[in-house]
Amino acid sequence: MVAGLFTGLIVGDVPLGLAIGGTLELMSLGLWTYGGATIPDYMTGAIVGTAVAALSKQPLSVAITQGIAVAVPVSLLMTQLDILGRTITTVFIHGADHYAETHNERGIVWMHWLGQLPWGLSRAIPLFFAIWLGAGPIQNLVSVIPAWLTNGFTAMGHLLPALGFGILLTYLPLPKYWGFFILGFVLFAYLKMPLIGIMLAVLAVVAIYNYLSSRIGQVETAQAAAVGEEELITGPQPLEETNVTRRDLVTAMLRHNFTLQLSWNYERMQALGFAYSIMPILKKVYPDEDEYFAAVKRHLNFYNTNPFIGSPTIFGAACALEEQKQPEVADSIKVALMGPLAGIGDTVEAILLKPIFAVFAASMALSGNWFGAVLMLILGFIYFYVMFPGFWLGYNQGINLVKTAGSRALTTITDLASMFALGVMGGFIPSILASVKTPLKFARTVVIEGKTVEQVVEIQTFLDQLLPYLIPLTFVFLVYWLLRSRKWSILQVLFLLVVIGIVCGALGILA
Repeated sequence: MVAGLFTGLIVGDVPLGLAIGGTLELMSLGLWTYGGATIPDYMTGAIVGTAVAALSKQPLSVAITQGIAVAVPVSLLMTQLDILGRTITTVFIHGADHYAETHNERGIVWMHWLGQLPWGLSRAIPLFFAIWLGAGPIQNLVSVIPAWLTNGFTAMGHLLPALGFGILLTYLPLPKYWGFFILGFVLFAYLKMPLIGIMLAVLAVVAIYNYLSSRIGQVETAQAAAVGEEELITGPQPLEETNVTRRDLVTAMLRHNFTLQLSWNYERMQALGFAYSIMPILKKVYPDEDEYFAAVKRHLNFYNTNPFIGSPTIFGAACALEEQKQPEVADSIKVALMGPLAGIGDTVEAILLKPIFAVFAASMALSGNWFGAVLMLILGFIYFYVMFPGFWLGYNQGINLVKTAGSRALTTITDLASMFALGVMGGFIPSILASVKTPLKFARTVVIEGKTVEQVVEIQTFLDQLLPYLIPLTFVFLVYWLLRSRKWSILQVLFLLVVIGIVCGALGILA
């Protein structure tokens, strides 16, 4: 709707832009980029549809029909170009890895900002040609794209997050706490529990585990004291004296709130944006160059959550914990919270707020009232505004955690956060990679009640009976095994997944 309004202002026909934008807004009510999913780009569709319809010089009712007829195929075509843009952006996260290894801070910064290019060009170039060529060539172009090519790139795009998850698991104590990963997986795959429910269930199990462990620890401590051994008592942890200023925190917050998604890519999603944002804090905390770039590399691991409601709080807590030189706690809490807060944030945005605003706004836009588009702009400002108190909430809670916990307690918290993170990841991984499946099927002849019939067997159904989400789990743990045991480089594994995705998608082996 906003895109339709501004395009209408440019072409001198605001009612046309509002009508096309409002119609497309209603078409997109149930769509959301859950877990980084690709959806039709109705915003670009509104721009092209409004511009082409205005150029036709037809009466408003006819122009609206023509605009929608153009906007829908453009929106669908942009789905494929969006996949291409997100895939190309993967190059920049690997560039950042290289620059972190070679201690080139400026190179990392450039990789983040250049990550916007594929996104911008994937919209700007087709938009230019669409308006230049007009409606007919657009519809012809959509119809001639071979299905095998579309399927290949789509499968590759959905498969690439397996690399980010595999990398992440190599940094978590999976061999030690593998049971928590299985718990999260079972809750999602067999009990169909949403991520928020998984978070609460895993949290309860971790709390019970901590209670039982503390009781055993109390018995062992009492036994040690009885035989005269010295008991180690650790009080509250004093805050580290740091040279991190409020200005540094504001700089990091502004980087996060304005640029987190600029370098979003299929492999590690928001990781490069997170690392770029927290660099001002790391620079002050780790004056030694080797320690600084080691910290940057830690934050180049997979990260993805709701950018408005979830990420600011996680980022604020990470800044506080890094400032107090508690990197293990920061990493564990970051991993543990990104899934649940993604579920909460997406629910609030996509299910609660957006449909309510959009229905009222679209009804106004379709009647020619420009305040409908303004209403959607207001919603956007609300999303953006809550990021700032969200950051300070996370930062203050992170500081309180360090202030109230002893050194031994922080070690325990790290372990508990790792358990919690693995439990959440057990449900988060199949939820993100749920679309990685096979459409293969075969027919067999069977005899039922004396009659010979042909029975179609779907391979995916058979695999689900063995273990739900078997294919995506196989790819994630293949990546984990190649990185951890076979010592493959990340680039080697990336190339392998790209080839598998394109080939298997083109051949119809992967959906």
